[in-house]
Amino acid sequence: MIRKVYFLPFQIWFILIFGMSLKMLSQSAWPASTWTSAVNLTSVMDASGIVEASGLYWNKVTKRLYLVQNDGRIRVLQFNETTQTFTQVGNKTLAGGPEAVTLVNDTESVFYILDENNYEIKKYAHTSDFTSMALTQSWDLLTALSPMTDTGNSGPEGLAFIPDAYLAQAGFVSSVTGTTYTSQKGMGGLLFVAHQDGGYIWVFDVNPNVSNDFIYVGKYKTNREESCDLAFDASTGLLHILHNIDGNRLEVTDLSSTLDTNSERVMDMVSEYFLPVPTSNTNIEGFTLTEKCPDQTVSAWLCRDASSSESSAVKTDVLRWFKPFNSDGDCETVGLGEELFPNGVKVFPNPAQDVLTIESDLLVETYFIVDMQGRVLQLDEYKSSVDVSELQSGMYYLILESKSLKIVSKFFKE
Repeated sequence: MIRKVYFLPFQIWFILIFGMSLKMLSQSAWPASTWTSAVNLTSVMDASGIVEASGLYWNKVTKRLYLVQNDGRIRVLQFNETTQTFTQVGNKTLAGGPEAVTLVNDTESVFYILDENNYEIKKYAHTSDFTSMALTQSWDLLTALSPMTDTGNSGPEGLAFIPDAYLAQAGFVSSVTGTTYTSQKGMGGLLFVAHQDGGYIWVFDVNPNVSNDFIYVGKYKTNREESCDLAFDASTGLLHILHNIDGNRLEVTDLSSTLDTNSERVMDMVSEYFLPVPTSNTNIEGFTLTEKCPDQTVSAWLCRDASSSESSAVKTDVLRWFKPFNSDGDCETVGLGEELFPNGVKVFPNPAQDVLTIESDLLVETYFIVDMQGRVLQLDEYKSSVDVSELQSGMYYLILESKSLKIVSKFFKE
């Protein structure tokens, strides 16, 4: 039986794909424009303004920006690449207090929210036009399966899904077992939860089809004592942690961790940034960004939590679009035409349309095609011609493997 890609030893893959030279850095200036110079998108949702904006997510496939409000609402904005503008395509009420939103699969009509009021992760299915939404499963983080306790309004606020491939390549370690961990419950990755109390990141292995079926994977310290949102860039493998404390900070980690003097696992920090400061209300609670690779042009969004009692000037200025945003991570250049790797393997054409040709004098047994979210799309015995005609346009990883060899490259499907 051929093994799934996320059970492979990814140390070589990590080096080849990312080629990062990451280290601890002190706080840096915000890598984009000021708050007032960024594009104000609030009026796209409501000209009179909105309140309690608390979490964001960018869907790279549909080009949609998701925003949740803690007063019980989700909004979806559609990006038009031709006009470079947004329109609102979804606006529905949700039960509880949604503080964060994420997707596990950007091609599905399903989203997950973090309900801070009830300390629950909730899964919703919706129609393509967002006119109908239904709660399908939920997971109570205060059950005996989890050591999380009720800290009132200082509860969980951020949510992100990270596929197994990235966890494996980073050598992600469970703080419970002290060993590397990838999902066992069928989601194909783990859900990361940012918590206000102590700034910890809590990690859960969730069965996506069964309510309250999950494994508690661990609890990890961050660089600050409060965390309120998470955003994962699948093209660089970096997790962004928003801290609504100490003047608002954005921490970046590569998913590795170390033990501190108290034997607590601490997320290794790549860098940390000061956030731009809006006037009056500085309660920034939501962050998301587009992927850096392959074109290295990144957008980022921030939202702040305005209360109903605040001025119209604040309520009409809660969501800002920063472009460009100079995010962390290193992209390999995607060459055109034939690409020769140091080991003598040729993969061409790049970009590819229908067929990807592989030439190698080395003994290759199997090949994998993996998308930028870490999902295996093709897995088969090695062949010199691979049909990629059914793949959507975008960047992919090609992995060639034998018992003693692993070769990883990127290719672009037109």
